[in-house]
Amino acid sequence: MRSLIKILTTLLILSLFACDGPRAPEWTLGKSTLYPSEAYLLGVGLDRDRTRAEDRARAEIAKIFQVEIQSRETIVESHWLSQVGEPAITEYSQSVQAELTAITDKVLEGVHIAEVWQNEKTGDHYVLAVLDRLRTSRALRDDLNEIDQMVAGQVRQAQAARSPLRQLGHYLQALKSMERRRGIAADLRVTDPGGWVVEPPYLLADIAERADSAAAGIRIGIELAGDRQGIVNGALVRALAGIGMQLAPSLERNLLVKGTVSVERYRTEEPWQWSVASAQVQFVEGDGTVLDALRTSVREGSRIATRSETLARERLGEKLAALLVARIGSLGAANK
Repeated sequence: MRSLIKILTTLLILSLFACDGPRAPEWTLGKSTLYPSEAYLLGVGLDRDRTRAEDRARAEIAKIFQVEIQSRETIVESHWLSQVGEPAITEYSQSVQAELTAITDKVLEGVHIAEVWQNEKTGDHYVLAVLDRLRTSRALRDDLNEIDQMVAGQVRQAQAARSPLRQLGHYLQALKSMERRRGIAADLRVTDPGGWVVEPPYLLADIAERADSAAAGIRIGIELAGDRQGIVNGALVRALAGIGMQLAPSLERNLLVKGTVSVERYRTEEPWQWSVASAQVQFVEGDGTVLDALRTSVREGSRIATRSETLARERLGEKLAALLVARIGSLGAANK
């Protein structure tokens, strides 16, 4: 009788286990003995479709880095661009954010699918994505080392440059590299459990101060035909003075902004009056070297026709200043 009871009890237990189905692996809860958090970043995805489950697992790891991306602020060339016009700093900020996002996307290429489990009862797929902390951190440290060498090289070239224009160009490139470095360092603090990041060869504030000093050595001349009442000239001078550049007589110039300005008015529906201000200019170094030749325009509206023209001319001067700063920054890139 006791043997019969024991057999029935065993059968009951087995039937209960059979009803529950196979037990889910521990990693479905976000922890894994095989992939400890000290050595791996983990992401778990769940979906009836396996491909979507894999995507969700990768996305869980990406979320860790996205917090860092959202907290980053542009802090380099914006030091100058923010003083020569809002459109310039907005465009620069967007380009830097895109670059920092690309850096993190490169890191996430190291994520791979380590485990897959399907609940036969529900049909759900569980997927474990992992990112090797040690391997990723090693790659990020190599990137930091490369950037540090680039920054040191840009500073050396700036120190050896004969003109303030070239000096500023190299310092702006060094600052741009420092922003890239900041993004990589942020990712490294995520992947490295200790969060240790080597110090850069130069402090950001130090390079920014050197760039300010180089900008102060730039003496500008402006010759704009068709600039009625000197409005474009005035806006350009104010914007460039804001970043330390100064207007100078012809014999002392090391930069000349030369070209023509034109304005066209047109009407749409009342009461708005619109004006398009255009400029065709050259940025010329003191030795006669043409840095850039370009044509650009802006559009402004007002209820008063003369006011729309004034606004357009003012904005045109600010835009020319931003384009000039961007062109000077590219000098450092062209002379690496």
